[in-house]
Amino acid sequence: MSTRKHGFIGRRKQAIDEFVAIRKARMKAQRDYFASEGESDPERLAAQQKRDQEFIQSLKKIGIGFIIFLIFYAILRTILGLW
Repeated sequence: MSTRKHGFIGRRKQAIDEFVAIRKARMKAQRDYFASEGESDPERLAAQQKRDQEFIQSLKKIGIGFIIFLIFYAILRTILGLW
């Protein structure tokens, strides 16, 4: 019965099931890597710290841009008398 051809829906379901199985295996490998016992890699910790700093810098840039936009918006609304 396994040699029987599947219809369109059967093939799609099989493809999705295979994708889910592959995804689960990747996620498990990644989870095992980050949950490893013992001392963490100094290089991995340094890379994580660098990524954190880059993320904070990007948040600062976005925050500054948003504040400038709000100030410009308030000035424009005041000039046009839309308050």
